[in-house]
Amino acid sequence: MSAPPCFALTEACALLRRGLALAFPSPCGYGFAFDPFLPGAQTLLESLKPGRSEPVGLLIPDRQAVDALVAFVPAAAHRLMALWPAELSLVLPAKGGLPGDLVSSRGGVSMRLPQLGPALDLVRAYGSPLTATSLNFPGQKPASTADDLLAFGDLIAGYLAGQVGVQAPSTLVEILSEEMRLLRPGSVELEWL
Repeated sequence: MSAPPCFALTEACALLRRGLALAFPSPCGYGFAFDPFLPGAQTLLESLKPGRSEPVGLLIPDRQAVDALVAFVPAAAHRLMALWPAELSLVLPAKGGLPGDLVSSRGGVSMRLPQLGPALDLVRAYGSPLTATSLNFPGQKPASTADDLLAFGDLIAGYLAGQVGVQAPSTLVEILSEEMRLLRPGSVELEWL
């Protein structure tokens, strides 16, 4: 069995618009990208992460995309949003009507404007939010080589070329009011939080 096909950005975006999923390189292994607003998105997520209790995070193409996802931006969030693009995910108050797989039990939606590289190139070329979950089955490490992608079979249509890193995942901070909560330490250090 050979590795899945590698796609250029234009081809990758066309596949995503058809409701298919792709692997994309990130600083902490391959990510699993699909459009969470298309029919069948929940099935894709459940196939990779069965029984997942946490909502899936999003990659956003720019700061303006925040407005379509959140009810409001707490003042405290602006300080952290100024650090974008970075491997810093923020959980902000979700706007009503978002798919349930995107909203936490506390009413937040997680998003990040990724650091420069293939993930940012992909979400900007696509023009709207994509999922930002790691490409791994429960209890396993994220895929980090093209050969690792074989384990995912038909779950992914292929992958986007680029450098895959081995650093910590994105830092995850919840800001649902003016209080900030560090949910997961990661690659962006926030000692002042």
